[in-house]
This record gives sequence, C-alpha cells and structure tokens, in this order.
Amino acid sequence: MNEKKVTSKFLCLLVCLLVLTGCGRSESERDRAIAEAQEAKAELASVKTVLEETLSERDELKEGIAEISEELESTKSELEAAIQAQQDLENQVDELAKGRDEAITRAKDTQAIVEKLRNQLRGKEKEIRELEELNTDLQLAVEQLQSQLEQMYDLPGEESYEEPNEQAEEEVSGIFFL
Repeated sequence: MNEKKVTSKFLCLLVCLLVLTGCGRSESERDRAIAEAQEAKAELASVKTVLEETLSERDELKEGIAEISEELESTKSELEAAIQAQQDLENQVDELAKGRDEAITRAKDTQAIVEKLRNQLRGKEKEIRELEELNTDLQLAVEQLQSQLEQMYDLPGEESYEEPNEQAEEEVSGIFFL
C-alpha cells in the first residue's frame, strides 16, 4: 500500500517535471528539475528497499507469531491434559482416603468384636472351670454315696442286696442337696 503511494507520488513528480520543462523554462530550471527527478528516483529506490526489508521483517514476524501460536496451542493442550491428570489423581486420592477410612472403621469394629469374643471366651472358660470343679465335686459325692450305700447295706460287692431303709435314703438325699 505504501509502495503504491510512493509510486504515485513519483509519477506525479515526473509529470510535473515534464510539464514544467515543456513550458519554456530555462535550461537551468530543466537541469534542476531533472536533478530533482533523479533525487526522487533515488529516494524512491531507497524507500522501495526499506519497504522490501520491512515487508520481509513483517513476514518473518508473522511466521514467528504463527510458530508461537502453535506452541501456545500445544502448551494449552498439554496444560489441559496435566490439569485433567491432576484432577484424576485427586479423585483417586480421595477414593483411596475414603477406602482407608472405611478399612480403619472396619478394623476398629473387628477389634471391638474380637475383644468382646475374648471376654466371652474368658467367661466361658471360667464357667467350664467351675463346671469341671462341680463335676469333680459331684463325682466325689457319688463315690462317697456309693461308699456310704455299700457300708449301709454292708455289701462287699454284689453278693447280697437289701432294700434301703428310710434313714439311708434321707442321708443320700441330704448329700445331694448340699
């Protein structure tokens, strides 16, 4: 666009020079007009060179901007992927923490159940010992009763059997109710 303006100015200047030279001016004016035209031509060439350099720089900058834009888009995509990965990891951490908390709760509940069962077992063991002691006592009582019965009936074995009298029955029933 600038090139068109510069070119049109140069053409206008040349036209003016041609018109002026044809208007009967002196040779010095014509020489001066030609010199000005040559200066304008040189200036135009210089402006064209600067313009070409500027256009070249602009094209390079456009390419640089395009590359930077591509890198930016790539970086944005990578950032979005990283953010998504972070969110996924945070969700996994939350799920693991929830699972850990549930496992801790279950472990505490299980520990409480185990302790309760231990206490019950201790109680049952105590009951078993008491029952064993009672069983031993009862066996001794049975042996004593058998011995007393044998003495009461004077049974040396199984030779003779007599009906127990009432006094013997009362002694035997008294032992059982102890």
